[in-house]
Amino acid sequence: MWIMKTSKSSRCASTMPGRSRAAVRRASPARTRAFSLVEVIVVMAIISLLVSILMPSMGRAREQARQIVCRNNLRSIWTGVLEYAYSHNDRVPYMEDVNMADPNADPFDPQYAEAVGVVLMPYVNPGSWRCPSAIKGFPENAGEDGWKMTYWFRTAGPPGNGKAFYAGNGGAMDPVVSNYAVFDGRPLKYVSGRRHTPSNPQAPNRDAIGPWTFSFPIIADLVLGSEAQGTPRYPHRGVVDQRSDLLAARETFEQNTRTGFLPARMELHVHDDRQVQIFLTRSPYPHRQGF
Repeated sequence: MWIMKTSKSSRCASTMPGRSRAAVRRASPARTRAFSLVEVIVVMAIISLLVSILMPSMGRAREQARQIVCRNNLRSIWTGVLEYAYSHNDRVPYMEDVNMADPNADPFDPQYAEAVGVVLMPYVNPGSWRCPSAIKGFPENAGEDGWKMTYWFRTAGPPGNGKAFYAGNGGAMDPVVSNYAVFDGRPLKYVSGRRHTPSNPQAPNRDAIGPWTFSFPIIADLVLGSEAQGTPRYPHRGVVDQRSDLLAARETFEQNTRTGFLPARMELHVHDDRQVQIFLTRSPYPHRQGF
């Protein structure tokens, strides 16, 4: 009797088709479900919300970094002024503002022998003449990318009309009393931004020279608009510094300029070359609404 023997391999082969289909079904990944339109909109809304929250913080951090650069620029420039003075009998340089006469003039052009850039260039770091937040500069027609100088100096005046320092009689226009000009070749000990007012003995402050109210910067960021009319446009924005140098006049100053997070500029203030301070601050004149 002949008996057909089925091999183990044959039996396995006969069962493979069924098993393979089940295995394929088990191994096949689940069908990917697409996002609905509502889900996409929700995700986009969340992303937009996060961006709106983070962007102002990033902007403020960037502006704070620019303010640090600007402070360092003013510090570098003042160091250059001191280096000049120490090699010129302790006198600050006599300098004229070429851009008072011609906004498009180059303050580093050697043809202007008394221009700020020409006089101080050997003493100041070349990268210190431009504020990264500047909104105005010279030469004016060079445009933002071509500005070489974005700071203002309390110079002796325009080219050919500047007044060199002289020993006055203590009157209102005495250079030491008025301090309208500082970079007029005066001795370091007379460098000051204090505007003394002999005609107003009731001014809140008084020193050895006389009564005074406000101290004005000797170097500062250039601004747009009008300070005297209360409509200046400033290059920076941040929490303004407290003007400790104004002593009894600080309250009046803050009433005129307000406090807190505001548009402002960087200013270098000096008194008798020993009190040197850099402030993020505003013009002392009353500001109109919105400025």
